[in-house]
Amino acid sequence: MKKILLIYNVYSDELGSSRPPLGTGYLAQALEDAGADYDVVDMKLGYGDEDVLAKIAKEGYDCVGTTVYTVGHKRFFELLGLIKDRYPSVETLAGGPHVTIMGTKILEEYKSVDFAFTGEAEGSLIQFLKGADPKTIPGLIYREGGNILYPVPFQRPEALDEIGWPKYSKFELEKYANEMGVITSRGCPYSCIFCSVGLTLGKKIRTRSVEEIGSELEYWYSKGRRIFNFLDDNFTFYSERVFSLCDEIEKRGLKGLTLRASNGIRADKINRDMLVRMKEVGFKSFGIGVEAGNDKVLKILKKGETMEQIEGAIKTSCELGFEVSLFFVYGTPGETIGDIEDSIRIAKKYPVFKADFYNLMPFPGTALWDWVEKNSAWTGEPLELLNSMDKNLRFSKKTGKPFFITKELNEKDRLGLAGKLRKTTLRIQRKGIERVFSGYGPLKYPAGLICSTMFFQRLFFNNNRLRKLSDRIRFSGKSKQAGRGDKI
Repeated sequence: MKKILLIYNVYSDELGSSRPPLGTGYLAQALEDAGADYDVVDMKLGYGDEDVLAKIAKEGYDCVGTTVYTVGHKRFFELLGLIKDRYPSVETLAGGPHVTIMGTKILEEYKSVDFAFTGEAEGSLIQFLKGADPKTIPGLIYREGGNILYPVPFQRPEALDEIGWPKYSKFELEKYANEMGVITSRGCPYSCIFCSVGLTLGKKIRTRSVEEIGSELEYWYSKGRRIFNFLDDNFTFYSERVFSLCDEIEKRGLKGLTLRASNGIRADKINRDMLVRMKEVGFKSFGIGVEAGNDKVLKILKKGETMEQIEGAIKTSCELGFEVSLFFVYGTPGETIGDIEDSIRIAKKYPVFKADFYNLMPFPGTALWDWVEKNSAWTGEPLELLNSMDKNLRFSKKTGKPFFITKELNEKDRLGLAGKLRKTTLRIQRKGIERVFSGYGPLKYPAGLICSTMFFQRLFFNNNRLRKLSDRIRFSGKSKQAGRGDKI
């Protein structure tokens, strides 16, 4: 087999390092199970380009691969270019969501990339390293005789239990916070106009067995881990499966857990009985993808939910004492300033921990991308706008440059909204932090004030000691997540 280095090259330091990267972890485990000679560098832990280049020089890899995301995508290709310039004989591999969506265009534009892997590459990467004929490897794009070939489309694995879950043997686990990411399913059947998950992971939801998920949790539990974050796009899609997983956790005697679903769950796929059962086994926090504040905009987004369902889910979740985060987007075609005020109203109405408002991004291949193209609504070159998102930092006052404009909201309107929504987010989070510190008396007020500043948010997302301290305080039993709505 060829010797390979996997690189996780994040597009922004703002993401911090709360847990090892799950996708890279799955690829690494596939290599481990196949007996491959490999290493991993997670640049999120502070490694720079020269560190990577030095490691390649020292270890003598045959190939180097990285997962590419659309946001900040040029950063990934720039590093592969540096590697190719310094070590021409090293084969450069690119995979991930951006490569899956763009296909052969990757090799057309980036001469420094030798091979591109579309789809879920655990199996195809092993075939490649074993020297299989490129013409037979599903999802592989390569060059031959000056031509770019893509002979076999990628195939989505159906039997997810056959794919080994990550044990991170080559990762520096001690450098992360306490949380372990878990994914129990792949795919999304919905048609939200802005989401590319259906393009990359498919419309069909493929699931792992609850027994296999239980084995993963028990493995990490035996190593002292107690915080798990379920990162599925549709964790609660199958109600009976959630109940079965809760039963499995109890059957295995996994006590004292802090369970999260921070990637967000659909409001129409939860109910009081499910939430009560989830809380019994340790679920404490999750996000809800609200997206908009009224049915008109939800319909435009093709969310497939109503405000009645969404508000009912938020209300019930808060009443049961969950730490709830709300996710909104703004700038939808047809959305007015009045519609965005409806989103702000919903965000303020319930005692949630936080509410984030995201500048709506059109990803390639989505219905939103097609709308923006058709209406010539871009504010710049499309892929360059998406690439520059990593410079449009989450906690910067410059956040808010729009990717496109609509007849309802011009660029000036959107920039003004960005500032207003950022302040709304911080005010809501201040109240949420005060509830976390409610058991500490008057200290909750300065804690809320300090912890809800952009300076502290930036510090928090780059400091695992603060993350660990936050977990101890948030879930110590002294905090109060439920209660009446707060006026902001």
